[in-house]
Formats: sequence, C-alpha cells, structure tokens
Amino acid sequence: MLLMKAPDTRPAPPEIERIVAHGSVAAVDVVQGQLLTVTDIEGGRAAQLYAYTKADLGEFLSPHHTRVFSNSYLLNLGMRLVTNRRRPIMVLGKDSVRGHDLLLPGSTSGSLRAAGIHGETGGREAFRTAIAAQGLAPIKVPDPVNLFLNVGIGMDGSIKPRPPGHGAGGYVTLRVLIDCTVFVGACASDLDAAQARGPIAVSVRNQL
Repeated sequence: MLLMKAPDTRPAPPEIERIVAHGSVAAVDVVQGQLLTVTDIEGGRAAQLYAYTKADLGEFLSPHHTRVFSNSYLLNLGMRLVTNRRRPIMVLGKDSVRGHDLLLPGSTSGSLRAAGIHGETGGREAFRTAIAAQGLAPIKVPDPVNLFLNVGIGMDGSIKPRPPGHGAGGYVTLRVLIDCTVFVGACASDLDAAQARGPIAVSVRNQL
C-alpha cells in the first residue's frame, strides 16, 4: 500500500531518470508523494539507499530505527522506513525482490580488502564524495538500507549471506513521505554473495 502523510497542493515536481554506474552514487531531490524506484538492471547485485531530510541534515533515514519501529530486521512490503527521529520518511509499496538488509553497515575500502575484494572504492567513501558534490555537510554519515542484499540470521545469531534471489530488472518502489535528498549507491558489498557489477537505475515519478 502506497501511503501519503497528507495531500500536497504544490505544483507537480520534476520527474527524474538516472543510471548509476558501478562504484558511484547518485543524488536526487524528492518530495512528499513522489515514487522512488530503484532497479537492478542486470541482476545479482546490491544497492545502497541513504536519505537526508531537506529541512534538517541532522535527520536522516536510519535502518537501526526502522528495525525498532517495525520490529523486524527484514525490509518487507508495506514497511515504513523511518528517520533517526522515528518519523516515517518512505514506505515500501512495490517489491519484486523480497530480499533486502537492514543490518549491515556500508562497506569501506578497507573492509572490502579484508574480505578479499580489491580495487574497489568503499560505499562510505563513495557516499561522502557524493554528499560533498551536493554541497552538503551533515554531521553524521549513517548506515545505508542495503537493497537487494539477501541476508539471513542463523540459529546461533550468525549473519548468513545468501545468493541474490532476483534476476535482471529486480526493483523496489517507495512512496516518499518527507521532502529529502536521496542517495542511491551501486557500490561493492562486503559479502561475496552479491558482487555483480551492473548498473542501477533510479527513477522518480509523480504517479504510478
């Protein structure tokens, strides 16, 4: 179900189409009521989702608070993603993949090397570059919501990466509930289960 907080009488904002190459991060401004779709064009890879509210860079999309708010470590259809102030910022309205992660931090160049993945820029470094390019200077760099990253928990509490369960064209669509700047990354994961290198598509629409 695609929810909105309240009707918005402002003129329709511009729609957006972006292709995010591997190792890079795209920034898009979205407003309440718009639909954000992230698509794994070739399949088999992870994408990273970050967002800061337009009103206050101290408020941002938080996977940690989302877990507590929704009482789940899995991102499920209809779940409200919340900020560090526990305000819903997006809601997951469509999901062809049904396998995403709210547990793992963003990768770094060092963590990738430690995992045996060389020659890659870490997601956190790529994200910092992207926010600097937008002229933003937030106090905190949060962890991302890891889209298309299929992670399970073992009986002993261990993190168990699973092979991606989606092929080309797997996507999620989220309804935006708070005006924000969204960052979508196509960066390498620390887990060897999702190391495809294809591009990610990002689209922003005013209606289905």
